[in-house]
Amino acid sequence: MKKTALMFFLALGALLTGCKESISFGGDEEDKTKTGKLVISGLNVAVAKYDEEMSSSGNTNDPQASADPGRPSPAKATRAEGSETAAAPADYIVRIRNQKTGEEVDKYTCGELGQLAEGKIELYPGVYVISAESPDYEAYAGNAAARADWETPVYYGSVSKTVMPKEETAVSDLVCTLANIKTTVALSQDLCGLFMSDAEAESLGKQKLAVTLSVGGGSLTFDRAKSESGAAGYFKAAAGTNTIKVELTGMYNSSAGDEAPEYDLVNWEQEIAGCTAGQWRKLSIGILNAHEGNVRFELIVQNWVYDEKINVDVMGLYSAFFGEETIKEGEVSDADAPVVSLAGGAIENGYTISPSIYDADLEKWTANLKVLITPVGGAGVASVDVSVDSDNAALLAAAGGEENRIAIWPSNTVSAYLTVREDASVVSATLKDAGMSEIFRYPGVHTVKYIATDSHGRTSYTTLAITVTESGGGPEIVWTNADGSFTYDLSQRYNHDEVEILITVTTESAFTDFSVDIISPDILSPAALAGVGLSSHLDLINPGGMEGALNGLGFPTGGDVTSSKVVRFDITGFMGLLSALQTAGDCDFRLSVTDASGTTVRTVQLDVVIP
Repeated sequence: MKKTALMFFLALGALLTGCKESISFGGDEEDKTKTGKLVISGLNVAVAKYDEEMSSSGNTNDPQASADPGRPSPAKATRAEGSETAAAPADYIVRIRNQKTGEEVDKYTCGELGQLAEGKIELYPGVYVISAESPDYEAYAGNAAARADWETPVYYGSVSKTVMPKEETAVSDLVCTLANIKTTVALSQDLCGLFMSDAEAESLGKQKLAVTLSVGGGSLTFDRAKSESGAAGYFKAAAGTNTIKVELTGMYNSSAGDEAPEYDLVNWEQEIAGCTAGQWRKLSIGILNAHEGNVRFELIVQNWVYDEKINVDVMGLYSAFFGEETIKEGEVSDADAPVVSLAGGAIENGYTISPSIYDADLEKWTANLKVLITPVGGAGVASVDVSVDSDNAALLAAAGGEENRIAIWPSNTVSAYLTVREDASVVSATLKDAGMSEIFRYPGVHTVKYIATDSHGRTSYTTLAITVTESGGGPEIVWTNADGSFTYDLSQRYNHDEVEILITVTTESAFTDFSVDIISPDILSPAALAGVGLSSHLDLINPGGMEGALNGLGFPTGGDVTSSKVVRFDITGFMGLLSALQTAGDCDFRLSVTDASGTTVRTVQLDVVIP
C-alpha cells in the first residue's frame, strides 16, 4: 500500500519542483570488503643530513658578515654540503595508520622491514599515513614538558597513500627531517671584551654575560662556555611557525677606553619570528666597526660609531648588535609552496557572509566557508597558521589584536569554530556554523592570511577578504493559502492536514538557481526516493529527464524559470497523499533560490499526523 501510494504521489508531480539527480543514494558503491595491498618492499627510509641554516649576524668577526662594514648581514638559508640524506638506522620506527580513524594498523622498525618476506601488507580501502621517526620521537612529542633541551634532535617524516580494492599501492622513499628547532649562539671577541669577565662577575656576585633563548614555555641559556663550544639547543616547534625570544644580559663596561671600567647591568631583548621545525637558527652576536679597546658610542641606524658617552638605549643597542634577522623581503611565497584555494569560488574574489546564506527556520547556515590547502610535488602539508586583520576593531580585539597568529594544522587551536582535516594530502579548513555565526557578529571586511608550510619547508602566504554584511538580498519567498488571504509563518511547523500550500517566489532580476531539498528521513527518505529514480535534491532550472512530466503538471522549468520574475506552484493537493503513506513524522521542503542580489533559503515545515 505504502509503495503504491508513494509512486502515485511522485508521478503526479515529484512532490514539488524539477528533479536533477545530483545526489545518488544507490548504485555501484565501492565494496568496502575488498582489500588492497600496500607494497613496502621497496621502501627506503632516509634521514636528511642537513638542517636549514638561518644566520642572524651583526658580527664583523663572522665570515658570513657583509663586506660593507656599514651594513649588517641579512639572514641566510643554506644547506650542509655533501649527500643530502643517509639511510635511517635500524631502530627507526615505521608506522602505518588509517588517516580517517587515526588507528595504527602496523608498526615496524627499519630493521624489521628488511626482513619481511613478501613486502606487502593487506589493508582495507582507504587513505593511510606511512610515517617514520627516530626512536625517541614518540616520547618527545608526547611529553608536554619537553620544550627545550641540549643536544636532543628528533626526526620525523610521513607520506599519505590511498589503498584501492584489489590493487597494489607502492611506497618508495620516505625522508625524515629534523622535527624540532636547532639553535646555536656565537659571541664575538669584541662583544665579550666589553662585558665583565665571568670570574670577576662570580667573585662580585654579578650577572655573567649570557644569552637566553625562549620558545613557548621552554628556555635555554647560552653562557660563554656554551657559545665557545658550539653547544646546540633544541626547541619543540609547538606551532607551524614559532617565535624565538632572545635576551642578552650582563655587566657592560660603559667607560671610555682609558678610564677605569664602570659596569652597568644591561638587558637587551629581541624576537625572531617565522621559526619552523627543521631550521638551524645560528645567532652570531657582535659589534660592527669595533676597534681595540673599549669604545664610546651612539646608535645611528644600525652602525656603531665613536662619540661621547651617552646613556644606553637598550632596545636600540640590541638592534645594532644583532643586525637584521629578515629571512626574505616581505612575505613572498616560495616556489612550489602549498596552494590555498576557496572551495566553490576564486579566493581572490573574496567571500561574503550575509543573511542570504542563513536559514532562519532551521537556524543553520546553508553555505559554510571552506578553504583547501594543496601541497605540490608529492609533499605534505606540515603546518597551517592564520592571521586576521580587519576594519572592525571589535573583531581584532576578540581575535587577540593585530599581531595575532592562530595555528590550525596539525593542531587546531580553534576547533570549536573550525573543522580541519586531511584527505589524500589535501588539508581542508571549514568554518562550522558556530564559526560562521561568530564572524557574523562583526560587520566589515576581515582579511584572513593563510600561512601554509609543506614538508619541504616551503611556505605560501595567501589572503582571503571576508565581507560580513547585515543586508539581506536574494529573492522573496512567500507561503500563502490558495487564495492568498492568509500568509503562513515559515519559521513555524504546521499540521500537514490543516494547511494549503501556494508558494510564490519573486525576483527583481532573474533566477539563477532554484532548487528544493526534501528532508524527510522517515516518510520520504533518500533511499525511498532513489528507488523510484528521484533524488532528495530537486532542480527546476536543470530538471534533466523530469522536464516533460513537470511541464505537464504545470511547473515551469529551464528557460521558463530563468526568464520569469515570478514563479508559483501549488502543492496543496499532495497533502492527502502524504496521509496515504501511513507514516507519521516531520516532512520538510527547503527552497534555495538565487538571483543577482543573493540567495534566499526558506523551509516549509510539516508535521505529518496520521489519525
